[in-house]
Amino acid sequence: MKNSIYKIVVVLVLFGTGSSCTKLDEEVFSSIPSDKFFTNEYEAMTNVGRVYAHMRKITDRWGAGTLDLVTTDECIIPFRETNLWWDNGLWIDFHRHQFTSVNSVIGGAWSFCFDGISMSNQIIYQLEKSPVDFEAKAKVLAEVKMARAFFYYKALDWFGNIPITTDFKEVTLPAQRSRKDVFAFVLNEITTNLPALDATANANNYGRFTQAGANMMLAKMYINAESWIGTPMWDETISATNAIIAKGQYSLPADYFSNFKIDNQGSSENIFVVPYDKINTSSAQLQLHLWTLHNLSQQTFNILAFCWDGYAAMEDFYKSYDKDDERIKSWLEGPQFSSTGMPLMLGPSRQLTYRPKITSLYSTSNPALLDDGVRFQKYEYEAGLRDGQSMSNDWVVFRYADALLMKAEAEMRKNGNTANSTALDLVNQVRFRAYGNYDHDYTMSTLTMKELLAERGREFSWEFHRRQDLIRFGEWTKAWFEKAAGDSHENLFPIPSWALDLNRNLNQNDGYPR
Repeated sequence: MKNSIYKIVVVLVLFGTGSSCTKLDEEVFSSIPSDKFFTNEYEAMTNVGRVYAHMRKITDRWGAGTLDLVTTDECIIPFRETNLWWDNGLWIDFHRHQFTSVNSVIGGAWSFCFDGISMSNQIIYQLEKSPVDFEAKAKVLAEVKMARAFFYYKALDWFGNIPITTDFKEVTLPAQRSRKDVFAFVLNEITTNLPALDATANANNYGRFTQAGANMMLAKMYINAESWIGTPMWDETISATNAIIAKGQYSLPADYFSNFKIDNQGSSENIFVVPYDKINTSSAQLQLHLWTLHNLSQQTFNILAFCWDGYAAMEDFYKSYDKDDERIKSWLEGPQFSSTGMPLMLGPSRQLTYRPKITSLYSTSNPALLDDGVRFQKYEYEAGLRDGQSMSNDWVVFRYADALLMKAEAEMRKNGNTANSTALDLVNQVRFRAYGNYDHDYTMSTLTMKELLAERGREFSWEFHRRQDLIRFGEWTKAWFEKAAGDSHENLFPIPSWALDLNRNLNQNDGYPR
């Protein structure tokens, strides 16, 4: 169980979505008289906690947890021997960018965004209509609006042209808005509400939006502006990241992996996280160990849950790491042993050996082997995890290294896509942490845009940033292992067919049939 740092967030997310018998839905809250609720910040946060609880679905592999990972060149889920991971070709279609409006995972991602928006609208309505005032009411209201902005930010990224709705009582179907209009709306929501948030992170606002978290979202908006709406915003990116850097509250810990430990709430680098706990947050789960490990690896990590032997790193992505790069330990490679040193055997003469090579994406005659692909272990796996339990590590959404590298990228793009001294210093701060010495520092000539993309890949492996990065660097539509070159319509996912049926004001994104 986590310590008291969770007293606002993790305890309160018990009231969130999921199977809990304490689930609070619209009917329950609408039946409470407005003058009998929200007498102080804690009671308000009991309601607001539902929004933060909903954010746990960001790692749902049947929704938001797939769109920014399985579609990229850092991850692959091949069809394996013994017919593992077929799922009617679902994961193969994602790898090949064969996106359809009837894909249930894309539908899950849409629901993640718009269920979060609807929930935020309800809570904002309740807060604004309540006659009860308390000292932190403006801050709490700003937090919910920032959470709503986050859901819009993800919908803007994934779907582009979406409806905007802010009125919880509105019953008419909202009109579809252009990506440019949605961008302007989200930008205004962030900048308007940011000043009311806590300026300094502390135990009481852990897992909640602070000014630093809002500035990170702002920087993400700005750095993607050119690819999203055709308007470069490099100076604005630098300003947003400077607001975080100049604060001096965040730093790069010497141990890269301390950001991803079971009890990672003490990280000096993590700016915004989604808290998880194996006891209290299993209704929306973080289960990286199940996604990636072969079941025999239970014995390596002393895990009790059955592991699924699916997700692996793409071979070229893994091989982009230098052998002296500490971050290569994010991956499990080679012959595997139990925690007591016993070889893990797939058969009488075949040891489980995770190897970088992937035999094939999909072939019934020559499928991928059970141990094809190195496996993810960046997040610490907790001994004793059982079936149905979430990991207790908190999921890192934004961290300080990204602020440094986004500023470096903006500096380089302003400088004709070449390094300057500022960019070089920023990237080498991250590079030094990875190697523990200056021997691998970039120079003006070696820090190219191609290298910056590769460095971002190594630094943020499987943290759900790669898709944005590939699009921004012009690599998303290029061919890679068992994926043909595509075109720009793949920069957006199709709007789910059921969403189109529910709201006839919506038109399908270009390149996809309705």
